[in-house]
Amino acid sequence: MRVIVQHPRGGGVVLALVLAALVVGGRPAAAQGTMVQLDGSVNVGATQTTQATFVADPNSDKEDIPASSVSTLYTELRPGIILMTGSPRLSWRFGYTFSGNISLAGEEILAYSNQANGALIAELTRFTNLTVTGSAAQGGTSFLLSQQPADMGQAAIRAPGNPNLLSATLGEAVTWQVGRDLSLQHSLIGALSAPQDALRDANTALNATLSLEKLFTRDTAGLEVHAGISWLTSLQAGTGSYSTTTSALLGRWNHDFTYAWNGLVLGGVEEVFTDTGSKPLALLPTGSASVRYSANTTSGSLELSHGTTTNLQVGSVALTDRLTARGSVTIDPIKARVLSFSAGALHNQPLGDVAAQVAAGTGNALQGDAGFTTSLARNLLATARYSVAYQFGQGSGIGATLAHIFLIGVTASYNNTNRIVRPLPLRGVRVDGSDGKGPPDPDDKGFPVIDEPPKP
Repeated sequence: MRVIVQHPRGGGVVLALVLAALVVGGRPAAAQGTMVQLDGSVNVGATQTTQATFVADPNSDKEDIPASSVSTLYTELRPGIILMTGSPRLSWRFGYTFSGNISLAGEEILAYSNQANGALIAELTRFTNLTVTGSAAQGGTSFLLSQQPADMGQAAIRAPGNPNLLSATLGEAVTWQVGRDLSLQHSLIGALSAPQDALRDANTALNATLSLEKLFTRDTAGLEVHAGISWLTSLQAGTGSYSTTTSALLGRWNHDFTYAWNGLVLGGVEEVFTDTGSKPLALLPTGSASVRYSANTTSGSLELSHGTTTNLQVGSVALTDRLTARGSVTIDPIKARVLSFSAGALHNQPLGDVAAQVAAGTGNALQGDAGFTTSLARNLLATARYSVAYQFGQGSGIGATLAHIFLIGVTASYNNTNRIVRPLPLRGVRVDGSDGKGPPDPDDKGFPVIDEPPKP
């Protein structure tokens, strides 16, 4: 059996990255070459957003807020680059995408967006691995929704309209194989979101997790400790900024039912303090349950969760119930014909007497995504994507919003190695690790995949 680097939940520090480079540099390692992939997409897109005009004054009457509908037809150019390389104890990947839109019909004539992300995985010792990730994005909600894979969509309360936002995350995670059947894991993530034209109103959060996990034949059991703090500015006029702190203790059980079916359950309690309104201190249950299927060319999952969430886009903390379904079907591997989808529902309610500050983050949301790709020729793909997002039942001054996004286009790729760009090594979610990601290429032998230590 092998133990593979576990995918981080996010978060990290630059010092850890520097330390990893120093440690890795202490042992000779043959470079495995740099893979460069250039992508260029040409799309035709259409969006339609129907919403009640947002009024920042919380005392406004809903019947005085008119509804409006905005439709846009546009062409999009989306070039991108991926760099990936590694050595026997270190692998890293960097990607950048630019999107430029020219409106064919609608109000906005020209728009642009950017997204960059990077990841590094290092084997610090034989039994210790470090992962550092970072990402940054600039653009409107339509770009952010269409940029993520269709099977990674999630219902969420978003800022009214289609505002241009700046967002960033930086994180690190460490996995230590304490013994043959025991591992200790730590992660730290920092996140930021701000309106592009009002950076001083940025919302930020810092979250840390520490977990201990015991491995059995078809099960893992463990404990997790979570702690977080956030600094938020509400969308509501005159409410100012505030902070929240959270802490949680959860039990964790993961079970492989068959070679294809797996289930994961987390449950515990969390404490939340909100420094606004009546300064409520809440102690409440939290947890999630999910079931996953993966076999041959089909995969899917269904997850239900309950607990507090912090929404950096609208600057609120709320008690959230969320249901999410995801799936992907490879219809024809030779022709790269893949259908992927996700759908979800969310209900947010406030914590204590903080209605004015959290009004923008309460309410309900529905989401749906579907994407299809097929090969037209070598290194040429045709793509189609549809997304729908609906949110309603929010606080004062905020009406319902319904958004449709449709894209169809072609993507051309150039790769200097003619190898498929695969994700960096990940452990996977199953107990046996069969859904994990191995080395980026079968010819690469030294990426951070370590043998299990012998029994004491």
